Amino acid sequence: MGAKQTSMMRYDQQGDLHITVPRTALKKFETSVLFQVVRDLQKSIAAKRKPSWEGDSITRINGMSDSGVCDGADNHDLHLYGKQR
Repeated sequence: MGAKQTSMMRYDQQGDLHITVPRTALKKFETSVLFQVVRDLQKSIAAKRKPSWEGDSITRINGMSDSGVCDGADNHDLHLYGKQR
């Protein structure tokens, strides 16, 4: 008689979640149910990963100083490194 297989969840070294469901457990219900649960989990994780600047402390420094530079995006290197030689 083989060892009893149980479902398990673990994270690998990269932080990916691995879920193991024994084949015997899968025979007891429709696999489409499992796939729907996994899709719902993926959507939930994706929703939580969306960045939110709300409450981020970095936003408190915005506007604290005035450099006089109004074209920083266009002339980024010029403002940081000066005239090209």
